[in-house]
Amino acid sequence: MTFILAILAIYIVYNAFTVNVFVGIGAILILLVYAYFKWFSNFCISRAKKVYGKDPEKALSWFGRAEKHRMNIGQMETYAFYLMREGKVEKAEEIYGKLLKAGLKPELRLKIRSEYAVFLSKTGRIDEAIAELEDITVHYTNTVTYGSLGYLYLLKDSVRKAVNYNKEAYDYNSDDPVILDNMTQLYIKLGDYNQAKKYADEMLDKKPYFAEAYYDSAYVYLMLGDTERARELIEDAKCCRLTFMSTVKEEDIEKLEKAIDKNDKQFAHKLGKFSGEEEYSEEDFENLPEIEEEKEEDEYYDEDDPFI
Repeated sequence: MTFILAILAIYIVYNAFTVNVFVGIGAILILLVYAYFKWFSNFCISRAKKVYGKDPEKALSWFGRAEKHRMNIGQMETYAFYLMREGKVEKAEEIYGKLLKAGLKPELRLKIRSEYAVFLSKTGRIDEAIAELEDITVHYTNTVTYGSLGYLYLLKDSVRKAVNYNKEAYDYNSDDPVILDNMTQLYIKLGDYNQAKKYADEMLDKKPYFAEAYYDSAYVYLMLGDTERARELIEDAKCCRLTFMSTVKEEDIEKLEKAIDKNDKQFAHKLGKFSGEEEYSEEDFENLPEIEEEKEEDEYYDEDDPFI
């Protein structure tokens, strides 16, 4: 399409010059102005993504320039995600508000609502986030919604929902590191560290890029008495970049590291154990998936995952 537009532009300029030189120059100026407003935002977005890893603030300034030149829906969605990742919550909410007021196709609206639900959870509105995701997932599910809602059920200490939904998530995509991390945390909260280790090892085979994976795995190895492996994993956690989206903080990693040094098996995981306040029966646990055989190693990387 770009090639066709370029040919058309050349044709227009050529014909304009056949009239006279001033008409030709005018045609060039009009095309330059059109190109500036049409493609400048694309240029800004590409620059933002390129510099983000080294300089997030500079990346956001590029996004800001793009915003002044009319972003499309996809670009606004990307901007909102990066704002959320860097903790610019007021601006992120402003962008999400504009997106949700726009005339979107039904599936795209559900997708953006699911991303906004993640934003709600990251800004402390857990119950709102759960209600939003529960409503969305009646009509729309993907790996991100499964990962997000599965974690929130763990966070809210809802045993039955955490067990059933994370099992469903695992059945949906057993290769996703976030879902595997949720399963690891589920068994940590249940106190079954041998089963938690199986999920943790599956997750580590994917070479996850988020600190939570290494924190949770290190915790499991500590509980199983392998402090050497736990120490290796906590060092990996320290190498991961923490953002506003991260559910594990620097102080969490530091506390676990000290517990590993002391071989302290009484150390509490950041999510704790299930409180026991919710009634449940053994039937709730009958069909929990158990890993018995190792799967083939699979490379996985997704820098834009909104759950991180």
